[in-house]
This record gives sequence, structure tokens and C-alpha cells, in this order.
Amino acid sequence: MEDVLSIPELLETILLHLDMTTLLVSATRVNKTWKAVISTSVLIQQALYFQPISTDMQGIGLKGLLEPCEDLASAQETRYPIINPLLKKRFGHCFFDTGELYGYLLRANSFYSMPWRLDSRESLHATDSTDLRPAFPRGPQTAEMTLDELREIQIACRKFTRKEASWRKMLVSQPPPPCLGYLFMEDDPDHFFGPHWVWTALIHPVKNPLLPGLRMGTLYDVVQYRAGHHERNSMWFRVVWNQAREPYNTNSSREKCREMLQQTNVVVEFYHVNDGAFVEHHHEPPDLALFDMRFRSEDYQHINIEIHEKTWDEDGMEQPEFDPRFSVH
Repeated sequence: MEDVLSIPELLETILLHLDMTTLLVSATRVNKTWKAVISTSVLIQQALYFQPISTDMQGIGLKGLLEPCEDLASAQETRYPIINPLLKKRFGHCFFDTGELYGYLLRANSFYSMPWRLDSRESLHATDSTDLRPAFPRGPQTAEMTLDELREIQIACRKFTRKEASWRKMLVSQPPPPCLGYLFMEDDPDHFFGPHWVWTALIHPVKNPLLPGLRMGTLYDVVQYRAGHHERNSMWFRVVWNQAREPYNTNSSREKCREMLQQTNVVVEFYHVNDGAFVEHHHEPPDLALFDMRFRSEDYQHINIEIHEKTWDEDGMEQPEFDPRFSVH
């Protein structure tokens, strides 16, 4: 066995049969040889979504990727890129919701539902950003946590938001999107869900020959910043993958999203509205400093978005179709 594992080509073949988490976290710690093979093998780096496969490999090279999942068959049939299964597992519906609740819009409090959180009971509704204890929405299933539990959550957060976290360098799909579609809508403050502005842009990754393709760090930074840093009551958002899905708030947003999905396979939509008239729609987040402390990556990079098109739509906006799981009463 030692003779087999000492041959880099055979070791590479064996390692490609490991699941992504084991390969990424455990296998690199076995010894220097294993770490060197993992870090220099193009196939392994592609399987870990660190290096891109070409569009020519789609339907052929995809079978060599790790973590077989339910998306694989449909992706190969439609020739859609495969969404990174490890990112989908760790970040959940907040960034990769392609199931029953796909079309729902979210707000900042949905960040607390991400699977890498130890306890999703924690709420953003804290009255004091310097106090570790947040206030919780009232309800029979809500339990107040101890300071030790909250500190444990903070430690878990830092494992993901720390410097040099590997997930930031991961491609969001294989093949990777060439850019991130960006759609931003803002209603007229004098007309509730009335005429509105529509901005669109294509956010291209920073040119880096060592890190080509759209990485999770860019997608995360855009969404986390926009979800928290806004002046109105709500910044609704959703990340759309591969094809436009209903419901849309306006015909113009539907058309713009479809146009951008002809150039990439991921679009993030933002709806900036004053919807405080709804009892369940408190200002979100209520404490921006706390939200950033919990969720801003230490390697955060502000993205300067160059607007490609700005249009005024006289048609009214529909009330957002929000996910009831993240509506606070």
C-alpha cells in the first residue's frame, strides 16, 4: 500500500474518490506528500472548485467532480453549470436556494439561518451591539441562550469570517460564471410600491490569473454589504441561479434578469423599499454594527459597481413575496 501511495498519479486517483470535506480538511494534514499532491493536482483543485474547468469539459469533466448530488443529473441534462455542493451545504438557502422556496425574497435576518451557524435561534433584533445577549422574537419555540452559548456561536462565526478562509476562494459553480449579474430596484419614497428605478450591472471578478472565475468571496461580500447597508426599511434580496424564476415584483425586473442570465448563470436581485407599514417588517438589520460584527468577512473587499443601465419604470411594484420563516411578528 505504501508503494501505491508513493506514486503521485495513483495517489491523485485515490484522493479524487474522497468527499470534498475530507479532502479539503483532513487529507491535506496526513503528510507533506499528500498536501503537495492536493495543492498541485489540477484535477483535484478542479474537484475542490479552486480551479475552473472549461465549458468544453461540461458534460464530460463533471463526472470527475466530487460530492455526487441531486443537481448533477439535471445539470448535465440541461448543460447548466453545477453549483458548488460544499458551498450550498454550508450557506444554504440564503445563497443557494433552488428548491421549493426558490422565489422568495430575503432580508438581513436570513443570514442567521445559514447552516454554519451553531444555533439559528439567535436573532438580529438586539438593542445594544455591545451586549452579547440579543433580544428574541416572542414565540413558544424561542429560548434565551446563555453567554457561553453566544460565545460559542461567535467562535463558530469567526471560523468562517476569519482571514484566509478557504471558502472565499472557491468557485461558486463549475464551470464558473464569467461575472455576477446585479439588479437593483428602488421605489419612489412618495409612492409606496409605485414607479421605481431599475439599475443593472455585470460585476466581473478582479482580474487575477491565479484566481479566474467568480468566487464565493465576491458573491458573499456584495450580498452581505447590501443586505445591511441601506437607508430604507428593507433591502430584500435573492440569488437567482441558471434561469429566471417567478415571482417577480415587476415586468422590468423579470426582463432584466433574463437578459443578464444570457451572459452568466447567477444574478443577485435587490429591492430597496419602505415597507414599514407591514407589522412584520421591522427595519432590518436593526443594529448594523452587530450585523457586520457577526457576518462581515475579515477579508471583505468593497466592490465598486459600475452601473451598466439605469431605467425609470412607471409601472408599480408588487409587494415582495417574502419567506415567512424570516418574517418577525
